[in-house]
Amino acid sequence: MVHRRFSWPFGGQRASFCGSFTGWRECPMGLVGTEFQVVFDLPPGLYQYRFLVDGVWRCDDTKPVVRDEYGLISNEMLVTLVENNTHPAVQLEQSPVRRMNLDEGTILTTMPPEPPSRNSGMQIAVFRHRVSEILLHNTIYDVVPVSSKIAILDARLPVKQAFNIMHDEGLALVPLWDDGQGTVTGMLTASDFVLILRKLQRNIRVLGHEELEMHSVSAWKEAKLQYYGGADVAGMQRRPLVHVKDSDNLRDVALTIIQNEISSVPIFKSSTDISGIPLLNLATLPGILKCTVFFMRLCSPS
Repeated sequence: MVHRRFSWPFGGQRASFCGSFTGWRECPMGLVGTEFQVVFDLPPGLYQYRFLVDGVWRCDDTKPVVRDEYGLISNEMLVTLVENNTHPAVQLEQSPVRRMNLDEGTILTTMPPEPPSRNSGMQIAVFRHRVSEILLHNTIYDVVPVSSKIAILDARLPVKQAFNIMHDEGLALVPLWDDGQGTVTGMLTASDFVLILRKLQRNIRVLGHEELEMHSVSAWKEAKLQYYGGADVAGMQRRPLVHVKDSDNLRDVALTIIQNEISSVPIFKSSTDISGIPLLNLATLPGILKCTVFFMRLCSPS
């Protein structure tokens, strides 16, 4: 062990000390004459440290300093068993200022980082296990609100009327109901409206305002594949609606959203009873996250 004294001779009413060897915990410094001091017995090694003077983090510019990857500045000291043990083992930033008062000192605008826990790897593993258990053992039905409403549009509605409804209700996407099939067959999104505007801009004669009054959403969905799917889409059928069942676990639903690169996915009833509308609600990643946090708090209120 090597006896090392750390001092702050640049004024102030109160001073504390913290370093990598203290776990960045504050240690009070005593006033000896005109400077604050603290003494530690340290094993050989390279250490960083800072001073907290009157509530402001500072460094001693007359000593070697180093900047970490986050831009934080610390004093640095190499402790060795030889007599001359103040030379750093790495190239350091040296300040040209060799005399310093309290106003000239380097002020750290950011608190020192919290020391990583020795068991941080184990804590992360435990946390991941808990999240995995929640996602696997809770269904998307747990995300569905007890009392809520969801807007559904008839696919036979004119495009203009459908988008007016979406605008008035503040909806970015809405399920489409096909009365002939008796189920939800697609989603109408804000991007559909953008694509229609682009088509109008390219050829205003193809789909004018009068036709928007009569052109149905289902007809637009069929035409969109030909408009934007390329030249080799003749005869190609639109892909089935991506959906999940209320019995699916949260993990599978989250993967469905991510893998299909969609913002939400319809939740269908898993019951064999086909009477009524099978749609329960829409599942989103924020909703799954909110549910996960809720169950985490039940397991560990802290």
